[in-house]
Amino acid sequence: MRDADQLIAGALRDIAAEAGQPGPVADAAWRAGRHRRRARLAGSAASLAGAIALTLAVVLPLTAAPGPASPPPPGPLVSITLSPATPASTQNLALAALLLGQRAAHLHLPGTQAQVSGPDVVLTGPAADQTQLQALAMAGVLNLRQVLLYQPYNGPRSSASAPVYGNVSLVNHRTLELFRKLACTPDNISTWKDQVGYTSAEDYDKPGTQIVSCDSSGNKYALDVAKVPGTQIGNAAAEPFAAGSQWAVQLTLKSAGAAAFTNLTTEQATRYFPGAQAGNQDDRWLDTIAVVLDGNVIAAPQTASSIPGGTAQITGNFTRAQAEELAAGLQSGALPVDFRVSAISTFTPSASSQLAGQEGGPPGPCALTLAGVASVCDALGAEDATRLGMLAPLIPVVTRLRGSGLLSVAAYPPEGN
Repeated sequence: MRDADQLIAGALRDIAAEAGQPGPVADAAWRAGRHRRRARLAGSAASLAGAIALTLAVVLPLTAAPGPASPPPPGPLVSITLSPATPASTQNLALAALLLGQRAAHLHLPGTQAQVSGPDVVLTGPAADQTQLQALAMAGVLNLRQVLLYQPYNGPRSSASAPVYGNVSLVNHRTLELFRKLACTPDNISTWKDQVGYTSAEDYDKPGTQIVSCDSSGNKYALDVAKVPGTQIGNAAAEPFAAGSQWAVQLTLKSAGAAAFTNLTTEQATRYFPGAQAGNQDDRWLDTIAVVLDGNVIAAPQTASSIPGGTAQITGNFTRAQAEELAAGLQSGALPVDFRVSAISTFTPSASSQLAGQEGGPPGPCALTLAGVASVCDALGAEDATRLGMLAPLIPVVTRLRGSGLLSVAAYPPEGN
């Protein structure tokens, strides 16, 4: 069973690497369970299943999401095909499928599954949740950037002559050209990128470059490098905001992000807030931080004072559902693939297909099949089979497991769990 041991050890290292964890963490965890693995690596198909199940204890702390899992409710299902804007590797597709599953768990969407299907990822869940399922596919790259230039929307004919506030000298030549070329319009948060040649997420999500952007009201921005990139978000949670039905997203930043946020707000409050208070519109907008999600400005609060402590709040007239979707995307981390919805279809599965994972409906909890192995589910307990469904999207990541021939992955837990 040395070969199997090496197979799963290699798989774990690859998975840990794709999840952004240092190799020594995975190696130490692997060595700690070595005796137990060897004890279970007895037999053929069952031993391989046991080895895969044992890696869950190491991987799940990196991937587990709150909220109890539940079987899909009865009724029609929707299948949403997500196609990468540019070709994506098998590794990134598998990691994206895993993160989509996490987001669904944060939103307590029952019976949702994400599977790699060729060059795409397919989301399946209740048709009633279609809007939320589509929202799961946002890349979720959030950056905090200082506003350098701001031009309010002033109608389709007069927007070019609208005043521009800020400081042109702070904007590099290339970004200034794009700013002058860009024409923002209300409720256009997608096609404006084509105007300035932003063809992929890298064009507007790179923290170290200045960018231009629009908001949903048609206002135009030139934005500085991201002093606080989204990778510095430690936690995101939706919560009620003030009175009424508005909601906000509360962010807790990691140590480096907290320090950068304190430095940025201190500089703005010292240099620009006094002038903004006196009515200087240039200073008012230089005293503003744009909250940029997937290239779009979703909020632009003014800085009144230094903000220490590493906490920030995103407000923007969010409904509860919108705030929860945003928080789920930020909490799981950004998707490694920029997706576009390429197909949507609905179907009504038969009762037998829901229970047994037969063709014609979503797979059941024991639908993971490997070449040469009848069914790993038979070798696992109910709890491990459920957890295997969370790990399964990562299996194509591991090159050593490619020969295993992943056919189908279950995302539904067994009844009663």
